[in-house]
Amino acid sequence: MTRMRNAVHPTVLRGAVAGACLIALVGCGSGGGGADAAGGSDEAALALSEQPTVDDVPKLAIQDMPAFPIEKYLPAVGDDARIAAASGEFIRVCMARFGYAYKVPAINQGTLDSHENGANRVRRYGVSGATFADTYGYHLPQAGAQPAPGAETQPMSETENKIFIGDQDPANGAEAGAKVAGKVIPPGGCSGEAQRKLGIKQRQRMAEKINNVSFARSQENPQVKKALNAWSRCMERNGHPYKSPLEPLNDIQGESAKPAEIATASADVACKDSVNLAGTWFAIESSIQEELISRNEEVLVADAKMFDSLVRRASAKIDKAG
Repeated sequence: MTRMRNAVHPTVLRGAVAGACLIALVGCGSGGGGADAAGGSDEAALALSEQPTVDDVPKLAIQDMPAFPIEKYLPAVGDDARIAAASGEFIRVCMARFGYAYKVPAINQGTLDSHENGANRVRRYGVSGATFADTYGYHLPQAGAQPAPGAETQPMSETENKIFIGDQDPANGAEAGAKVAGKVIPPGGCSGEAQRKLGIKQRQRMAEKINNVSFARSQENPQVKKALNAWSRCMERNGHPYKSPLEPLNDIQGESAKPAEIATASADVACKDSVNLAGTWFAIESSIQEELISRNEEVLVADAKMFDSLVRRASAKIDKAG
């Protein structure tokens, strides 16, 4: 029996940050990620010579965050979405050969056109902007079309999963050369076939690593620590004992902000601006990124060229299907 499925396997696609990335093939950071990104052979490439000191810190309101240096190399949400859409179409065709109907997850035009990226400036240092805080608190606005009825993600059956993942994961998939309905499952399953047809190759993902590592290392910087402490004291004077602007994001409850949350978020923004937290943090993190970019520029350029080529192929596939 043919089964309708809207499942997206992590081998091909990865979940992303709410409000910033809906579908990401090559990764999308929330601004966090921490030092774990600097592991293995990347340790030397991502190590700092020393913590930077910035003498001329710009005065910067949290709502006016400029682009970070690493954003030049970070994949855009819209480009990720194009790759996801093209991959999904190849998977659909492959699954159909075995008698299963794979429903490609819908991606709206707003996502395809998005130039947002993993720097996630709107939430990188917590809530950004008084107008936003006064309206949504720490919640994200409900943007974009809601999923159509019946479009919810459903788990694949055991057989569908074998066809989808093939021999990429022996524990959950199938051995090489396994058959279903008399047909041989392609190497890596239908997801592997989609990657080969689209020309997806392993990248070093250095931009994403720098994006994550700079965020983690910046929090260890004396100037940033001083600014964070000043923000924390300001918040405490206003009756909100938080140590970090990221802590309130863990306390979000319900689908919309209550008055108490809005009051906290409004005080949060006011305290950030009063101690110039954004100016200090941005200056330090940008300095960290610039050092890591200069050390890894060859890899970053190669990754970017490979990704741009992949986006062009994905766009051509989408245009042809349309």
